[in-house]
Amino acid sequence: MKQNTSGTPVIEIRDLSLSYGDSDIVRHASLSIMPGEIVCIAGESGCGKSTLLKAIHGMDAVNVTGGEIYFNGSRLTDMSRKERRLLMGTGIGLIPQNPQGSFNPLRTFEKQMRETMSSHGLAFDPDEMISLMDSMGLEDGRKLLKSRPYELSGGMNQRVAIVFSLLLKPRVLLCDEITSALDVTNGKLVIDEVESYAARSGAALLMVTHHLGIADRIADTVAVMNFGEIVEYGSTSQVLYHPQDSYTRMLLEKIPRVRREKW
Repeated sequence: MKQNTSGTPVIEIRDLSLSYGDSDIVRHASLSIMPGEIVCIAGESGCGKSTLLKAIHGMDAVNVTGGEIYFNGSRLTDMSRKERRLLMGTGIGLIPQNPQGSFNPLRTFEKQMRETMSSHGLAFDPDEMISLMDSMGLEDGRKLLKSRPYELSGGMNQRVAIVFSLLLKPRVLLCDEITSALDVTNGKLVIDEVESYAARSGAALLMVTHHLGIADRIADTVAVMNFGEIVEYGSTSQVLYHPQDSYTRMLLEKIPRVRREKW
């Protein structure tokens, strides 16, 4: 954990409300993330956690019905998708929960990564990609570079998607349930790697998880969501060890301390 409490937040959300069509998903959410800070958003499925990440990343399907999103002090809410992409560049990276939709299933990972790096004006180093793969338990990286997404399992595709995001060296990494398709061993490798990346680069992490053990292990700050609202927000020690909200206490009662400490 490494929290920088001075300066301008790299991400700031003010009174944000979001919807898909006519359905309200997130209501009046506010939080901020400082450079180098790790923030975990916890809550059960359907509470709006992933929708919040998608809104920050600027996905078209999410409608902002109120409030504001700022990146390094610049207001994103009123910008077009193109304007947001130009401003953010590789500054914000998103690791989706289901990476298959992010890959072309018929093209090799090497070709896709070369194209992605080139589109951002960055050089592709296959050795760097292989090294990252190895750190996440993906063996025989040179063979994997020549592989296509349909040839790999969902868990392996998830780890490759994380490698793609880290190679772009974002200043903010949005992680959406990144261990959900992994067993505990590989999940730990992934958490170790993204935490190490944040420590090395000073990047901020905003991680959505239903696993409070992960939040307990790596987060500086925890936000708990329930039915589209942030019901508790504060330091990890405050929220997980001295919770004030009844919903937070209910979540913690579901997870014995011994399970939390395994992470």
